[in-house]
Amino acid sequence: MPGKLKVRILAARDLPVMDRASDLADAFVEVRFGQDLEKTEVFRKSLNPEWNTDWFKFEVDDEELQDEPLQIRVLDYDTYSAHDTIGKVYIDLNSLLWKDGVSEISGWMPIFDTMHGIRGEINVMVRVELIEDANQFRQSSCGVHFFSSTRVPSCYAVQAIHGFVEELVVNNDPEYQWIDMIRTPRASNEARQRLFSKLSGELQRKIGLKVLEVEGNAVIGYWQCFDMEGESGVVVRGIGTAATLKKNTAVSPVKDPTKEETVAPDEPLDSHQSSASPQPPKQPPSPSKQTPSRLQLSDPDLSTVGLLASSGGSSGQAPKIIPPKILGPKIAMMEYPFFTIKTFPPNFLAKIGGAVTARSVKLLDRIHNPDEPETRDMWWSEIRTEIRSHAAAMGCNAVVGYKERTSIFDEICLLSATGTAAVVNVGLREAQSHQAILTASLERVELQKDPMATTPPLNDSLEGMTATEVSQCRLCHIPYNDAALPFPVTLATCLLCRKSKVPDVLFMTIEPPSELGYTGRGCCIQARICKTKKKAQGEINAAAISDALPFIEFELHRQLMNRLKVKGMNALFGMRVTVTVGENVLVGNAIATAVYITAMPPPTPLKITSKDTSESGERHLKELQQRFVDVTARNREIYDLASHPQINISLESESPTHGAIVDETNEPQLSSGHTETFVIELDDTEDRQNIADLFEPGLPQGFYSCSTDKLPGNVELAHHLQTVTMMRRQNLSDASTKNLNNTFSEMVQSLCFKLRSNTPCCLCRLSWDMFLTDDNIAYIWLTTSALRVKESETSPLAGSPEPEMMFPMEEVTDISKAKPPISLDRRVYFMRDNFWTPSVQITPLSYIPGTVVEKYLGNINIFFVRECTSVKESGGVGGFMHNFVSEVNAIVRSHVSALGGNALLAYNMIDFLLMDNPHKNQCQGLINVFGDAVSVIYDGISSPRCDTKAGT
Repeated sequence: MPGKLKVRILAARDLPVMDRASDLADAFVEVRFGQDLEKTEVFRKSLNPEWNTDWFKFEVDDEELQDEPLQIRVLDYDTYSAHDTIGKVYIDLNSLLWKDGVSEISGWMPIFDTMHGIRGEINVMVRVELIEDANQFRQSSCGVHFFSSTRVPSCYAVQAIHGFVEELVVNNDPEYQWIDMIRTPRASNEARQRLFSKLSGELQRKIGLKVLEVEGNAVIGYWQCFDMEGESGVVVRGIGTAATLKKNTAVSPVKDPTKEETVAPDEPLDSHQSSASPQPPKQPPSPSKQTPSRLQLSDPDLSTVGLLASSGGSSGQAPKIIPPKILGPKIAMMEYPFFTIKTFPPNFLAKIGGAVTARSVKLLDRIHNPDEPETRDMWWSEIRTEIRSHAAAMGCNAVVGYKERTSIFDEICLLSATGTAAVVNVGLREAQSHQAILTASLERVELQKDPMATTPPLNDSLEGMTATEVSQCRLCHIPYNDAALPFPVTLATCLLCRKSKVPDVLFMTIEPPSELGYTGRGCCIQARICKTKKKAQGEINAAAISDALPFIEFELHRQLMNRLKVKGMNALFGMRVTVTVGENVLVGNAIATAVYITAMPPPTPLKITSKDTSESGERHLKELQQRFVDVTARNREIYDLASHPQINISLESESPTHGAIVDETNEPQLSSGHTETFVIELDDTEDRQNIADLFEPGLPQGFYSCSTDKLPGNVELAHHLQTVTMMRRQNLSDASTKNLNNTFSEMVQSLCFKLRSNTPCCLCRLSWDMFLTDDNIAYIWLTTSALRVKESETSPLAGSPEPEMMFPMEEVTDISKAKPPISLDRRVYFMRDNFWTPSVQITPLSYIPGTVVEKYLGNINIFFVRECTSVKESGGVGGFMHNFVSEVNAIVRSHVSALGGNALLAYNMIDFLLMDNPHKNQCQGLINVFGDAVSVIYDGISSPRCDTKAGT
């Protein structure tokens, strides 16, 4: 598909002084695309030049348009020496290649220099003219939409979901191709930035080709990572879910996007509510006529799956559930039935099994041909096969909320993959007839069992139930046969339907499904462990890390279980577990959102045992046990769980109501796998520290937190305040978990202190990232989105705030002579009809409260390299990174604005690499940013003010 690229350079402003004699600059611009180069005239002696050039035209192929970024370089003209570089601008052209996308990119864009940061702005206009090419052998994938959001875009309707797509691209890292004596920082950094931008475009093009092969037009839940393997090169990986989307013609009214509603293509989102009664289901097509190329989700839409049929007409009887219609293709025929989506339309998920994880340690120096991707493909194929086998062992046919990560240190590469095993609603007969195909394809003899022995019918215990009962409990019904499961599970009878079995606890990586029934309000819980290892090289080092991984996983699991029970809840959503590798330390970090699912049994009380049989030891043990009871009871009141009758019964009982009976006199049977996680042994200092961590104070009054897009429960979000990114430097030489926990806690408390004037406030999508250096210095990153919570008269946060005083005032004994107290409330209250917001909102969430997405404009994907040779003068490493992140956000906002947007959803800032040399006063940082540029419409009642003066 040949195309024509047109670029126009209008003006620049606020350029730096390049000529010391005149304190001005002689600026001109180079416009480069591929091997073609165009230049503007030199604008003499001005810091605000105006060129107003004609259109520079480049005739290129569409394949090159996807791979190559447009490079705009601003220079200062010198007569007798080389021209001085002012900065560069990289523009991704993929947003202009959509059929229904924007027609041009125009606006002011910051000029970024890898050594000095932002150095002015330049005003450009970019257009692309394409000639449609119907050649089926073309190497371009123009027209495929990429969405970083892990939910179906709000202004699109799903017609089909085709499954998992992945690709990786390998290249040499320019940083390791230079001879040390001739390396120049700016040349190396610009070569890196140019290469990474090109690799990112090439990766998207190759993934797009795979989507076109299955007749799709979009990738949902797109996740991209750069693996810096040092001398082995750089690997760019991308995963996503291929789908076919159709744009809705009508814009929906402003509503809460987290409340899922089913829609039909080209119909309003609430059009199905106008009918008096549900439509009868269509007859399932003949299996011989099914199309095996994709998993059909809507005809007219996914809302027809798991249909409701009225049994009594207008007699008022509750509708009953009928078996879901058969959908194709055979999901068991997929090589990897994975979905990177975390929020699904109603009735897509039939049952949830639980979280599945696979990790593997590899040696980079054992790659035979570093320039080829075959070895890395084989590594990830092993990980994905293991994940698939775990899901099959749980009786599930798919893995949802799937994500892949790496942790690289020297020659060690730790591969990690996580997801949630689930049964997707592909039809009753298909799931039963093709389960054996999925199991047999795993190449594991022990898993080749009778599918009906491991997977019960999908409609078990659903007949005769109302729609409300089914929607609130069916997802947590076990998808496996407890007698055939290869590991022990504590089961109980569902508290809603009283027919099916449910587990005592569920760990999931997805967002909380809207159809599940919840009690009370959720909260964020975290777990960490810092483990030392001996310094080693090669296979000895890899073996030591492999041996330590199961213990790290077990410790994180145990901490999450204990914290979950102390909170009085029974499920985790949005779980994210990471393991970071250092020179002689391993750090594990887990974060999730705890909730109470009404259909599942209440958590069993924690028990403490000790080998100290002295009188003082028994007294201390009794005090700790009573303290656990008091803290758990208080948490149930804080999170509105005390009103649940089953929870109150469990609170009054001292022994576990569900699960195995605890025998305090016997040792835990570690070898048999029956260790009870609700039994805490108090034997050493580490155990005492773990118990003390369970009593750690929560967030200050007026604050909530969660690792998901929305906090489950009776919390209504008002509007978006800001996205926060914090960095902290921590020395892990002592490998102390206590010190690490204190650092994480101090960062959250510091954030709450800065946001204290905006309470009540909810910290959504709370996430942590960590990078370890050679000298065991950890750089910890905190990213979250602060949202304002609507206050209600019945809310405990609606009362008068506590006085913000450092010291308490003395008592006044004579009340009659006392003057009325002066209100010391210094909080800033935002008026609902006039709150301030930036011109471009940036949020890691897939939505913005109080808005509706009018149009998706494209996927922003930019890689930044920044180096500083005067770190001390810039405020140290912290000051350097603060300025770097601020510049990155400013550039991202300009790119969104140039597309005509006012928000960036699903904002991800990953690949934090920081290399500092304090002896040479140098520091280098690398950041990759991507997200969905959108145009949103705000509620007319609460239109934001975008002027900067209003923010003070």
